Amino acid sequence: MSVVRRPSPLALVLDLTRRLAEEFESVPIPMVTRTVRSAAEAAQLFGEDISSSMDTIERIAREDLVAIRDAADEQTRLATAG
Repeated sequence: MSVVRRPSPLALVLDLTRRLAEEFESVPIPMVTRTVRSAAEAAQLFGEDISSSMDTIERIAREDLVAIRDAADEQTRLATAG
């Protein structure tokens, strides 16, 4: 009989961090890591289990990373224009 193992919450968070770091390559990796960690902590504040709230964690982290990326792009645009 084989045992089906579910990924640990840490493995799920690390995988999400890796995927988002690849997608948001212009955002520094430590910032991606902090963003995902903050999103996971926010989910836990509401009593949610990390494993069952990965969709929420990803949505929060993705929204934050889009804002970070857009702000950095705007700063770069202003710096080159001025």
